[in-house]
Amino acid sequence: MLATMLSGCAAASLLTGGGPPPATFDLTAPTAFGPVGSTRAQLAVTEPTAIGALNSERIVVRPSPTVVTYLAATRWNDRLPALVQARLIEAFQNSDGVRAVSPPGGAQVSDYGLVTDLRAFEVNAYDRQAVAELNARIIADSNGRVVASRRFRTVVPIPDTEAATVTAGLNAAFEGLSRDVVAWTLGAI
Repeated sequence: MLATMLSGCAAASLLTGGGPPPATFDLTAPTAFGPVGSTRAQLAVTEPTAIGALNSERIVVRPSPTVVTYLAATRWNDRLPALVQARLIEAFQNSDGVRAVSPPGGAQVSDYGLVTDLRAFEVNAYDRQAVAELNARIIADSNGRVVASRRFRTVVPIPDTEAATVTAGLNAAFEGLSRDVVAWTLGAI
Protein backbone atom coordinates (compact mmCIF):
# COMPACT_ATOMS: atom_id res chain seq x y z
CA MET A 1 0.00 0.00 0.00
CA LEU A 2 2.89 2.37 0.79
CA ALA A 3 4.42 1.70 -2.66
CA THR A 4 1.08 2.51 -4.32
CA MET A 5 0.79 5.78 -2.38
CA LEU A 6 4.36 6.79 -3.26
CA SER A 7 3.88 6.02 -6.94
CA GLY A 8 0.66 8.07 -6.88
CA CYS A 9 2.51 11.00 -5.32
CA ALA A 10 5.28 10.71 -7.90
CA ALA A 11 2.72 10.68 -10.73
CA ALA A 12 0.97 13.74 -9.31
CA SER A 13 4.31 15.51 -9.01
CA LEU A 14 5.11 14.73 -12.65
CA LEU A 15 1.75 16.07 -13.79
CA THR A 16 2.04 19.33 -11.87
CA GLY A 17 5.75 19.77 -12.49
CA GLY A 18 6.48 19.96 -8.76
CA GLY A 19 5.72 23.68 -8.53
CA PRO A 20 4.36 26.63 -10.41
CA PRO A 21 5.01 26.71 -14.15
CA PRO A 22 7.93 28.90 -15.28
CA ALA A 23 7.20 32.44 -16.40
CA THR A 24 7.21 32.41 -20.21
CA PHE A 25 8.48 35.34 -22.26
CA ASP A 26 8.37 36.28 -25.94
CA LEU A 27 10.34 38.60 -28.19
CA THR A 28 8.72 41.28 -30.31
CA ALA A 29 9.66 42.36 -33.79
CA PRO A 30 10.05 46.08 -34.37
CA THR A 31 7.16 47.79 -36.10
CA ALA A 32 8.70 51.22 -36.68
CA PHE A 33 11.66 51.68 -39.00
CA GLY A 34 13.62 54.70 -40.09
CA PRO A 35 14.28 55.03 -43.80
CA VAL A 36 15.06 51.57 -45.19
CA GLY A 37 15.52 50.53 -48.77
CA SER A 38 13.17 48.29 -50.63
CA THR A 39 13.62 45.48 -53.08
CA ARG A 40 11.57 43.28 -55.38
CA ALA A 41 13.68 40.31 -54.30
CA GLN A 42 12.30 37.42 -52.29
CA LEU A 43 14.17 36.47 -49.13
CA ALA A 44 14.47 33.25 -47.11
CA VAL A 45 15.55 33.66 -43.47
CA THR A 46 17.18 30.56 -41.99
CA GLU A 47 17.07 29.53 -38.35
CA PRO A 48 20.25 30.81 -36.69
CA THR A 49 22.91 28.35 -35.63
CA ALA A 50 23.72 28.61 -31.92
CA ILE A 51 25.86 26.98 -29.28
CA GLY A 52 24.14 24.64 -26.82
CA ALA A 53 23.62 27.27 -24.11
CA LEU A 54 21.57 29.40 -26.55
CA ASN A 55 19.87 26.53 -28.39
CA SER A 56 17.11 26.10 -25.82
CA GLU A 57 14.16 27.82 -24.20
CA ARG A 58 16.26 28.87 -21.21
CA ILE A 59 17.28 32.51 -20.65
CA VAL A 60 21.05 32.91 -20.30
CA VAL A 61 22.55 34.99 -17.51
CA ARG A 62 26.31 35.32 -17.09
CA PRO A 63 27.46 36.15 -13.54
CA SER A 64 31.01 36.48 -14.97
CA PRO A 65 32.41 36.37 -18.52
CA THR A 66 33.21 32.64 -18.34
CA VAL A 67 30.22 31.32 -16.39
CA VAL A 68 26.86 30.47 -17.96
CA THR A 69 23.76 30.17 -15.80
CA TYR A 70 20.05 30.47 -16.50
CA LEU A 71 17.36 32.75 -15.16
CA ALA A 72 15.42 30.71 -12.60
CA ALA A 73 11.76 29.79 -13.22
CA THR A 74 11.66 31.50 -16.63
CA ARG A 75 11.87 30.51 -20.27
CA TRP A 76 11.34 31.74 -23.81
CA ASN A 77 8.13 30.59 -25.49
CA ASP A 78 10.17 28.56 -28.03
CA ARG A 79 13.77 27.52 -28.58
CA LEU A 80 15.69 30.78 -28.95
CA PRO A 81 16.95 30.16 -32.54
CA ALA A 82 13.41 29.38 -33.75
CA LEU A 83 12.08 32.44 -31.94
CA VAL A 84 14.76 34.72 -33.41
CA GLN A 85 14.05 33.38 -36.92
CA ALA A 86 10.29 33.97 -36.56
CA ARG A 87 10.74 37.51 -35.23
CA LEU A 88 13.33 38.41 -37.90
CA ILE A 89 10.86 37.32 -40.58
CA GLU A 90 8.21 39.42 -38.89
CA ALA A 91 10.59 42.41 -38.78
CA PHE A 92 11.16 42.16 -42.54
CA GLN A 93 7.40 41.94 -43.08
CA ASN A 94 6.84 44.98 -40.83
CA SER A 95 9.41 47.01 -42.79
CA ASP A 96 7.46 46.66 -46.06
CA GLY A 97 10.85 46.70 -47.78
CA VAL A 98 10.95 43.21 -49.25
CA ARG A 99 8.63 41.63 -51.79
CA ALA A 100 8.31 38.38 -49.87
CA VAL A 101 10.06 36.77 -46.90
CA SER A 102 9.68 33.31 -45.39
CA PRO A 103 11.64 30.42 -43.90
CA PRO A 104 13.51 28.32 -46.48
CA GLY A 105 11.82 25.31 -47.99
CA GLY A 106 8.33 26.70 -48.41
CA ALA A 107 6.42 27.28 -51.61
CA GLN A 108 8.26 30.58 -52.16
CA VAL A 109 11.27 30.56 -54.47
CA SER A 110 13.79 32.92 -52.93
CA ASP A 111 16.39 35.11 -54.61
CA TYR A 112 18.52 35.45 -51.47
CA GLY A 113 19.00 33.66 -48.19
CA LEU A 114 19.81 35.35 -44.90
CA VAL A 115 22.01 32.92 -42.95
CA THR A 116 22.73 33.83 -39.34
CA ASP A 117 24.76 32.64 -36.38
CA LEU A 118 23.53 33.62 -32.92
CA ARG A 119 26.70 34.54 -31.02
CA ALA A 120 25.21 36.01 -27.84
CA PHE A 121 21.76 36.52 -26.40
CA GLU A 122 22.25 36.97 -22.70
CA VAL A 123 22.34 39.24 -19.72
CA ASN A 124 25.75 39.98 -18.30
CA ALA A 125 24.94 40.32 -14.60
CA TYR A 126 28.51 41.45 -13.81
CA ASP A 127 28.04 44.70 -15.77
CA ARG A 128 24.23 44.80 -15.99
CA GLN A 129 23.86 44.67 -19.74
CA ALA A 130 21.54 42.79 -22.08
CA VAL A 131 23.53 41.67 -25.12
CA ALA A 132 22.32 40.43 -28.50
CA GLU A 133 24.92 39.52 -31.12
CA LEU A 134 24.39 37.95 -34.51
CA ASN A 135 26.62 37.25 -37.49
CA ALA A 136 24.73 37.49 -40.81
CA ARG A 137 25.49 36.49 -44.38
CA ILE A 138 23.39 37.19 -47.46
CA ILE A 139 23.66 34.31 -49.92
CA ALA A 140 22.56 34.55 -53.57
CA ASP A 141 20.36 31.51 -54.22
CA SER A 142 21.30 31.48 -57.91
CA ASN A 143 24.95 30.61 -57.32
CA GLY A 144 25.51 30.23 -53.56
CA ARG A 145 27.89 33.19 -53.39
CA VAL A 146 28.08 35.39 -50.30
CA VAL A 147 26.79 38.81 -51.34
CA ALA A 148 27.59 40.49 -48.01
CA SER A 149 28.38 39.60 -44.41
CA ARG A 150 28.38 41.55 -41.18
CA ARG A 151 28.38 41.18 -37.41
CA PHE A 152 25.64 42.94 -35.45
CA ARG A 153 25.79 43.63 -31.72
CA THR A 154 23.37 45.58 -29.55
CA VAL A 155 23.94 46.25 -25.85
CA VAL A 156 21.23 47.64 -23.57
CA PRO A 157 21.96 48.64 -19.96
CA ILE A 158 19.62 47.16 -17.35
CA PRO A 159 19.12 48.37 -13.76
CA ASP A 160 18.77 44.94 -12.14
CA THR A 161 18.55 41.22 -12.89
CA GLU A 162 14.89 40.64 -12.11
CA ALA A 163 13.11 38.48 -14.70
CA ALA A 164 10.95 41.27 -16.12
CA THR A 165 13.95 43.61 -16.40
CA VAL A 166 16.16 40.95 -17.99
CA THR A 167 13.60 39.99 -20.61
CA ALA A 168 12.69 43.62 -21.37
CA GLY A 169 16.39 44.40 -21.84
CA LEU A 170 16.90 41.39 -24.11
CA ASN A 171 13.80 42.34 -26.11
CA ALA A 172 15.09 45.92 -26.55
CA ALA A 173 18.48 44.57 -27.65
CA PHE A 174 16.78 42.22 -30.13
CA GLU A 175 14.60 44.99 -31.57
CA GLY A 176 17.65 47.22 -32.13
CA LEU A 177 19.60 44.36 -33.66
CA SER A 178 16.76 43.32 -35.97
CA ARG A 179 16.24 46.92 -37.18
CA ASP A 180 19.94 47.00 -38.11
CA VAL A 181 19.76 43.60 -39.85
CA VAL A 182 16.71 44.63 -41.88
CA ALA A 183 18.22 47.96 -42.98
CA TRP A 184 21.56 46.36 -43.88
CA THR A 185 19.96 43.48 -45.80
CA LEU A 186 17.67 45.74 -47.80
CA GLY A 187 20.61 47.97 -48.64
CA ALA A 188 22.71 45.00 -49.79
CA ILE A 189 20.21 43.26 -52.08
